[in-house]
Amino acid sequence: MTADLYTAQLTKDTISFVTNQYFDLEQPFAFPRYGNECVPYYTGQEYFEAVAGAINGAKSFILITDWQLDYDVQLNQRDVKGHPGRLSELLAAAVQRGVHIRIILYDAINAAVDTHEEKAQKFLAKLPKGKGSIEVMLQNPDTGRSPTISKRELNLFFSHHQKSVVIDGQLAFLGGMDLAYGRWDTSSFDVVIDPAKQVINDAYNQQLSPSRALTEKETLLTKEKDSRPGFHVPYDKNGKIFDELFQPRQPWQDIALGIKGPAAFDVFVNFVLRWNSFAGKDTNVFNKGMAVDWFDKAKGATFLVDPLKNGSGTITVQICRSVSSKQLEAELTLWNDRHKYINDDWKKTDNKRRKTVQDARAAWVNQHQTSILDAMINCIRSAKGFIYIENQFFMSDCGPDQFGTPAPSNNKIIFELANKIGQAINAERPFHVWLVLPEHPEGKLEDAATSSQLWWALQGVKRAKNSLINLINASLLSKNAIRWKAKGKTENNDEVRAYLKLHAMQDEWRKYLTVLNLRNYGSNAGNMLTEMIYVHSKLLIVDDAVAIIGSANINDRSLNGDGDTELAAVVVDNAEAQMTDVGQGMKITTRKFARDLRMNQWKKHLGMLIEQPTTGVQAEKVQPNGINIAQPLTATTIKAIQQLAKQNRDAYSEVFLHTPRDSFKTLTEGREQAFPLLPGEEKKHNFASKPSLQPAYMKTEIMKFPYITPIAPLNLTGAGSLSQFPPKDFSLEFTLKDSVHDVEKATTTLRSKVKGFWCEMPLDCGTKEKRTPPPPLDAPEIIATNYDQEVVLQQGGST
Repeated sequence: MTADLYTAQLTKDTISFVTNQYFDLEQPFAFPRYGNECVPYYTGQEYFEAVAGAINGAKSFILITDWQLDYDVQLNQRDVKGHPGRLSELLAAAVQRGVHIRIILYDAINAAVDTHEEKAQKFLAKLPKGKGSIEVMLQNPDTGRSPTISKRELNLFFSHHQKSVVIDGQLAFLGGMDLAYGRWDTSSFDVVIDPAKQVINDAYNQQLSPSRALTEKETLLTKEKDSRPGFHVPYDKNGKIFDELFQPRQPWQDIALGIKGPAAFDVFVNFVLRWNSFAGKDTNVFNKGMAVDWFDKAKGATFLVDPLKNGSGTITVQICRSVSSKQLEAELTLWNDRHKYINDDWKKTDNKRRKTVQDARAAWVNQHQTSILDAMINCIRSAKGFIYIENQFFMSDCGPDQFGTPAPSNNKIIFELANKIGQAINAERPFHVWLVLPEHPEGKLEDAATSSQLWWALQGVKRAKNSLINLINASLLSKNAIRWKAKGKTENNDEVRAYLKLHAMQDEWRKYLTVLNLRNYGSNAGNMLTEMIYVHSKLLIVDDAVAIIGSANINDRSLNGDGDTELAAVVVDNAEAQMTDVGQGMKITTRKFARDLRMNQWKKHLGMLIEQPTTGVQAEKVQPNGINIAQPLTATTIKAIQQLAKQNRDAYSEVFLHTPRDSFKTLTEGREQAFPLLPGEEKKHNFASKPSLQPAYMKTEIMKFPYITPIAPLNLTGAGSLSQFPPKDFSLEFTLKDSVHDVEKATTTLRSKVKGFWCEMPLDCGTKEKRTPPPPLDAPEIIATNYDQEVVLQQGGST
């Protein structure tokens, strides 16, 4: 009998639990598939190299979906002359071999966001002809939402957001990484740009503005050669790229998954459904469908996996989607016998089973497909010891903020997390949620979409009426109210906090929740650099037993079905399923894949996987004192990680003036610190009455100048509140010509105090904003309802 089949009280002083149900079995897109081999990819370097190898090994067909795809992105061989590892080169070689390639990209509204899809379509179509073929389809979202009162089509604010690669119908990749600029990274998270590796547009940072022109050598790289495209010219409107001497790149934290086995079939089916449901219609009127005879001619059935036959691996995988009912309706016409290869009994027809499946598709067509959300909730509800989350966003129903503005989200992720913690508090047993988020969504904080999304992440974690921390506090009060003889009903969160403080429990929530960011530093040419590591992962791990890896963010766009189209995998390993001591007397069933994934992620974030010399965070040979990676629920581990993250955040605050911190009164105060006025300029801005706006270069001790970048400075004539004083578009640019960075002193300070990449998230940053930062396109007819506000708020959306 295995550990999965029973509950055991192993000793009288331990608590043991078994695995509950993880999968979406209500109205799923796909069934759980058995016997898969799965490989997690912890860095862009690993993922890109794996995809490159798979493309080189393709024999029949390659199917790719992406939110953004850059034809000249280098998947491997970045240091090799001629850059043969570019995606365009790899695909061109595949076409020559006779491989048929189909690519689906989001047809972006370029006025809002340019994902380079038109350039990808143009240049890939020009590749030399061969025995195979290549076609790129650009798709508009299919949400089924109605236009607003002002006739604006709400579909403009949504996207096809899936990221997947299918090779010959037997190997699939999915996760958060597009085959695009900036995603290639290593476990070092270097902030210093290497022009040999990050060529032209691949030196990527959405927080800054490019500053230098191309060199003669770089210009030559953009030229076509032998009918093959070169690197694309700079996408910057001024034709500039980032200057590696004093501008950092934006490191990228992401997770991807490789699947070999029957679950790859469902990634294949998702692609075919998307392609054929759009082909020949509307903006895709000239695209031809993927027909059965085309597939047979490509000998696809020779390689396509049989999903009803167990593979040779140990892992059960369910592929989940977020898809609108309108798109399901379009796909329904394809669920028939004529389109035989999308039926999972294609290898050996089972008429009774096929009819049951097809009838289910028809019965579910009027509801949005939310199987990613359903699986997430099932996994959260099954948690017994801990939950580990990395996500680009944290936007969930959290109630109104301090100004009474209602939350722009209605998904219940915060409620589900709080409920699990509340259950543990009530049962007097340990439980912990680890939440790893970016310091802010990608982009400049003075941009409306960025500031709005950060605001609601902070509200969701701590500050809104029904924030995660406030709900934890409410559970703590409820558990202890009788013992404290608390009289009457607490009217608000302030009273709850007052009760807890009275009993020295104001920080008790930290036993159940840790919120982290990632950051790194580096130096180059006498300048000190730092940048947040952009957390783009869409990862959920529960109890080291199950992992969900995909493209879905924690927001309504990704989870509610009527927004972005998403794809994810629920991964449950049958190997090494064992009762494991995770700390504080808790023994729970853990499984090899999820356990290894979480432990390696922690090693990476603690700097233990750094292999190459770097000017930034240094490699750690052993885990820091107090941290036991194998026992995440140990009280000393939780406390040690929180202390380490705080120490790291404080060190960055000591050296740099602009990095996020709780003392910043507004969301943009760090940006204002980053771009100080030149000597004499302060006379124009009445700093005497507003000393907080004193230029940063007048305050610093470690450096005369902080992290200065050639970007237009903000308008400092007001209180610095984004909501009151929108920044002007200044033309003046600052350089480091006359500045001095004491690199030696700064490096000594950082290396003595910064260990690994985790930093405490400053949850009180921006508490003095005068009002809720408005979403982009702040127009009454657009945000007339909570429903519509979510649309507009996330216009900048997922990446």
